[in-house]
Order: sequence, then C-alpha cells, then structure tokens
Amino acid sequence: MLNQAVIFCGGFGKRLMPITKKIPKPMVKVNGKPFLFHLIQQCKNNGIKKILLLCGYKSGVIRKYFGNGKKIGINIQYHINPPEIETYKRIFDARSFLEKEFLLLYSDNYCSLNLHDLFFNYKKLKSQLIISVCKKRKGNIIVDKKNKKISKYFFTKNKKADLVDIGYMIVNKKKLIANYLNTNIPFNFFINNLVRKKKANYFFNDTGYLSISDLARLKISQNFFRSNYVFIDRDGVLNEKNKNHFYVRNLKELKINHMFIRKLKKMLKNQELLCISNQAGIATGDLNYFNLKKINNKIKLELKKYKINLKDFFISTHHYNSNHFDRKPNHGLFLKAAKKYNIILDKTYYIGDDKRDIEASYNAKTKCLYIGKEKLSTNLKKKYIYTLI
Repeated sequence: MLNQAVIFCGGFGKRLMPITKKIPKPMVKVNGKPFLFHLIQQCKNNGIKKILLLCGYKSGVIRKYFGNGKKIGINIQYHINPPEIETYKRIFDARSFLEKEFLLLYSDNYCSLNLHDLFFNYKKLKSQLIISVCKKRKGNIIVDKKNKKISKYFFTKNKKADLVDIGYMIVNKKKLIANYLNTNIPFNFFINNLVRKKKANYFFNDTGYLSISDLARLKISQNFFRSNYVFIDRDGVLNEKNKNHFYVRNLKELKINHMFIRKLKKMLKNQELLCISNQAGIATGDLNYFNLKKINNKIKLELKKYKINLKDFFISTHHYNSNHFDRKPNHGLFLKAAKKYNIILDKTYYIGDDKRDIEASYNAKTKCLYIGKEKLSTNLKKKYIYTLI
C-alpha cells in the first residue's frame, strides 16, 4: 500500500476572493475545519502516514495550523515555492521528498476514497499514472473502457467529454522525473504527455465529487459536510432474523432486536439512520409489498421509542440470484441514499451483520461496523483493513 500523499496547496485561490485575501484556499473553513484538514484526515483514514504539502501563497498560515502533524497523528512535511510557480515545476522541485509511488491530490477537490481499491487497480493495470475520474457534463477526459486507458485529455472543458479529472491519482516518481519539461507549466501537461503515449489509466469513482474552487461550489460543499447520517442493515441488526424461514414475512414474525438497539442509542451522536436492506422475498413471492411496508413502519416506530429517527428505507427487492446494482454486495442503494440526502460516503459508516455488508461498504467507499458472527479470512481482513471499524 501507499505510505505518502502529496497535496497541491500553492495557488492564489482568486475565485474565492475575498475569503482568500487573508488565507490560502486550502484553509477555507468547511464544517468548522479547514478544507485541507478533511483531506489530510481522509488520507490518514486510508492508512497514509506521511503528507507532503506543496505550498506557495500564504504558506505560513498552513504551517502554523498543522505544524509537523503530530497533533493529528500524521507526519507532515512542506515544500515551498513562490505562488507564481505552476504545479508541474512545484512537484518536480520537491522530488527529493517524494516516495517511489504516492497519492496526489488537489487541495480544492474532495471525493470519497477507498485507497485499497484504487491502489489494487493501479497495480493490476501495471500503471505509471492512474487518475480518478467522475461523471461531468462538459468534462475534460475521454476514456478507452476496454483497455482502461485515458484516450483524450483536454486542458479546458469540452462538450465531447463526459468525465472529469478530480485528482486522487497515483503517480510513479520515476515517470514523473523522466517526463519532466524544464519550464513553469501546470501539472496537466505531464498528464497529457502520458495520455498521448497511451500510458495513463483511469479509475472511475461513481460517488461523485465536491469542490471549493469558487464561492458557489464552496456553499454546496459546506452543505454536504454538515450531513449527519448512519447507514444500517435491517434483518439481523434492527430486528432478529426469522428462525423458521428465510424472510420476515409479516408482523407476527417480526422480533425487534432491543438488545442491539439499546447499544445503538449509546453509539449515535445526534445522527439519523438510513436503512439499506436486501429483501429478496418480494422476488421469490414469500413477501408482499403491503407487509414489507407494515414491517418497516413498525421498526421505525419501535426505534422512535428510543428517540432514534430512522429517516428512510432503501430496499432491494431483487432475487437472491440477481447481480442487480442495487442488491448488496453491490452499492447502488448507497449511491441513491447519498444523492437524496447529500451524504459524503467515506464520512459515514454502515452497520451490518453479513460479509456482503462489508463488501458493499468497500464498494461504496464507506466504513463498516460489522456485528456478524462469521469470521473473515486473512485475505479479507487485509482487503477490508481500512473499511472495517
């Protein structure tokens, strides 16, 4: 796994004026903390131990706040250039600080991160550069899906492109140095150079991304960062599983898991619940929609007695043999819940009792509190090391 993350922090942040008149863009407050704090914390949560900040404009503000990183449990180093220096030269000048391979971030973008998954794809593709991309109308990237390559990179928005470069890339230090052009130009020239050589891969992140690059986007991001939800499974968690059948089919068969709910009450910190559950009984004919609604309403009322608000249910009614995107271990319902309630997926967690719940969390880039009894293999423990909490 990667041990180092590098973050571009040197720009003027002109589109955020007048906020950036006194502070650099990465220090703009989001949910009471500098945006850069959220990025560093995200890296730490994914096992990164070292951070290199490439600073320029008002670098002293960043250094004063974070210091060497000891207070937040991570090693922070700095490399400082004049703010006029572009990102390509900025990272090349810091080459003595760089490790063999590293995660590279922009300081104004945030996207839910599963570094294990990103790094796995980087190694699988034998990549020199892999870039995280998200959907966007008028993006800047066109891809070759068959070969997992970036086929076209635009320096500005282009109506032909429906994907956008959001950073969160893994860079090979040797390739960075070998492809360096001794001039003061942006980092995307390096990206385009590898794209033209057909040596740049992409990683599609379907969770979307947030930005603080201008005042309008900052406002949207602040709204997302205030979100306060926890995802939770149903059968085996909120209610006991039906011992006499595969499914809970009616209210008579419903047994609330009061013991766990009492523990849940102590765990929650003014958070609301969103239930994500597979209910294949609809597809098999063992359960009907009328009873499903009655069961879910009863669970919601029981939780209310504990002053726990179960805000909504997201249910997959697909057959247990189905590989539908909404059926766990796939994560379609996680994306739908996140979109409806403005949730940053890697800033919340899912409570489940099945290994499929862990895999769904891994795919969704959220954390998982696993309360099941089935033990995980050594390989799964390694895979889920930064997913399980």
